[in-house]
Amino acid sequence: MDTLEEFLRAVRDFLYDFKPGVSALPLMITAGLVGLLIRTALSSVGQRWVATYHHTMTYMLLPVTAFVITRVIAGNISLSLGMIGALSIVRFRNPVRNPFELVTFFALVTIGVAISAEPSLGIALGVFIVLVIYGVALYEKFASKNHHRPFSISFAEGEAVHTLLIQSSGRIQSLDEAETLTQLLEDRSSNECSYVLNFRTRAELDETARSLEVLGPTVLSLEMRIGQSAS
Repeated sequence: MDTLEEFLRAVRDFLYDFKPGVSALPLMITAGLVGLLIRTALSSVGQRWVATYHHTMTYMLLPVTAFVITRVIAGNISLSLGMIGALSIVRFRNPVRNPFELVTFFALVTIGVAISAEPSLGIALGVFIVLVIYGVALYEKFASKNHHRPFSISFAEGEAVHTLLIQSSGRIQSLDEAETLTQLLEDRSSNECSYVLNFRTRAELDETARSLEVLGPTVLSLEMRIGQSAS
C-alpha cells in the first residue's frame, strides 16, 4: 500500500513538473504555425528562395525558440544574464543574401517573443506581415497589367526568370527602352546588337517575342530560355 502511494505521489510530482510545458504547448504550436503561414505566403507570391527545407524549418522553429527563451527568462534577472551569456556563444554564420531575409528573421524572433508576452499581439503581427506580403504582390500584379514595373528582378531571390536573347542587325528602339532589358552589346564595326531581356512570366516573354516578328530581317536570331534561375 505504501509502495502504491509513493508511486502515485511520484507520478503526480512528475506531472506537476511538466505542467508549465504542457500549458505553454498551445502557444508554442501557435508560434510555429504563424511562422509557417509567413513562409507559405512568401512562397505563394513567387519568392522561391524560401521554399527550401532549411527555410521552412527555420520559419517554424525560430519563433518557437524565441518563445521558449522569453518564457524561461521572464522575471528572473540572474537567469536572464546567464542566458544572454550563453546565447552570445551561438552565432548565425550563414550569410544573409538580402536585407529582406534579415528582416524576416527579426520578425520571426519578434513573433515568438510577442506570443510569449502577449499572444494576441504576436498573432496580429504575423497576420499583418502576411497581409503586407499579399498586398504588395497584388499591387505588383495590378501595375504589370498597366505596363508598369514597380520592382526590378532581384538576382538574389532565386526567382524563375525567363530569358530572351536577341541578335539584330541594328539598334531596335523598342528594346532599347524596354524595362526588361538587362544587357545590351553593340558591335560598332558591323552595327550588330545583342539584347538580353528577363521576364518573370512566360506570357510576357511570348508577347515580346511576337512583337519582334514584325521587324522581319532586322532580327537575325531569337533564342528563348524558359525558367532560367536568376542567380
